[in-house]
Amino acid sequence: MQDSIERSIAIEAPIERVWELVTEPGWWAPTDVPVEADRTPGHVVVRESEKWGRFPVEVVELRPMSYAAFRWSSMFPGEDLTPGRTTLIEFTVSPTDDGVRVSVIESGFSQLDATDELRAQGIESNSGGWTEELSSLRNRAEA
Repeated sequence: MQDSIERSIAIEAPIERVWELVTEPGWWAPTDVPVEADRTPGHVVVRESEKWGRFPVEVVELRPMSYAAFRWSSMFPGEDLTPGRTTLIEFTVSPTDDGVRVSVIESGFSQLDATDELRAQGIESNSGGWTEELSSLRNRAEA
């Protein structure tokens, strides 16, 4: 079974602007209530919307201007972050001649406590989701 999703996008914006956006915990998950962007490793924020549900997001690691990692339970809305219920999201930000390249890897699908069918649905849904979210990130960074 596929364990990860990989996507990347070129963004014509200063690395500082992109870094600020990429390191906001859970920026890819809609929320109806503003969330304070505490970037402290180990801190958990909750992103919640009426349409999509409740998603805790943990800050795992930040390496300034280059790497950000978060853990969330996209397949289990409303549940807390527990082993077998989360995937790891890693962003790499690399300078280019005219901006930056942002790459994302979401991994851990094969380790989820779920049926093969649910895992496959998660990979399919999040694969399209990351394409959309990276496009949205580019639009916000370039605005």
